[in-house]
Amino acid sequence: MLFEHLNPKKHDRKSFDCGVEALNLYLQRGANQDQRRSLTKIYVLAEGERVIGYYSISAHSVLRDNMPDDIKLASYKDVPFLLLGRLAVDKEFQGHGYGDAMIFHAFKTTLDAAEKIGILGMVVDAKDEKAVSFYEGFGFKRLTGSEKRLVLPLSVMETLIRS
Repeated sequence: MLFEHLNPKKHDRKSFDCGVEALNLYLQRGANQDQRRSLTKIYVLAEGERVIGYYSISAHSVLRDNMPDDIKLASYKDVPFLLLGRLAVDKEFQGHGYGDAMIFHAFKTTLDAAEKIGILGMVVDAKDEKAVSFYEGFGFKRLTGSEKRLVLPLSVMETLIRS
């Protein structure tokens, strides 16, 4: 199994089914177009042409006033982050640690980017409370004024990667 950028000529997107129609449709119909337009990068965990899971990552900013108190920055109105836009695992592979593997890959991608550009961490929009719990398990904190938008500073990612 390999992590690689989505390649519509190689990866079978049609048979992917994570159980959430919006995430299935995005991979099948929107992901390649968004990636071609440089709106996001799509990483797939694949075995040959079979897509086990995928995530999208792009640039984003968060209003300072919505940040948790322990990571507010007084001198900035908007704080730069990478957005983990979507993360999904095919139903056949759920419950086997692939979601964890994908989020750790996303952490490494974020840390690599942070060596080249200024970002504070990662932000994610969870689809539901189950997803919120998944992200909180890695140390993500909810943003003020949003029930399902969470943030994770680089320092926490670095600690998780080292452990």
